Amino acid sequence: MDLKDITIRADGKWYYGDAEMFRRNILNILATHIEREEDGAYCIKLGDDINPITVEDVPFLAIGYQETDEGIKLRFHDLQEILLDHEFKLTLKGDVPYISYRWEADTRLSRGIYWKLSDYFDFRDNEVFIVPPPGKGQE
Repeated sequence: MDLKDITIRADGKWYYGDAEMFRRNILNILATHIEREEDGAYCIKLGDDINPITVEDVPFLAIGYQETDEGIKLRFHDLQEILLDHEFKLTLKGDVPYISYRWEADTRLSRGIYWKLSDYFDFRDNEVFIVPPPGKGQE
C-alpha cells in the first residue's frame, strides 16, 4: 500500500485513492502513527518508513461522547479517545469548532459533540474554554 495515496477529507473520512477506508481498526493503527512535519504537512511514520498523506482540514474528528467515572471521553472517527479531564481551549475557524489533541486545533468537533460540550463553555474575553466537570473519582 502506497500511503501517499491516503487522504483525510475535511469530513473526517479516510480515503485510499477514491475508495473510502472504513475499517476502523486499520484507521486506528494509521492515525496513531500520524506525525506533523516542520512545514505543517502530515505523514504516517511506521518504523523507518515515512509516508506523506493529504489532510484537507485536520487529522482528527471527534464523533463520540461518553461520560465516565474519570470524566468526559471523546471518541474519534479513527477510534482514538481523549479524556477531557482538564480545560481545553475551543478554537473556532468560521463556525467550525476545534480542540487540540496532539497539535494546536488538530481535532474538529462534530456538530453533536459541540452541542453536548456547550454546557461546559466558559467565555473569557474573546476566547472560549471547555471546562468539563470532574470525574466521579475526582470530586
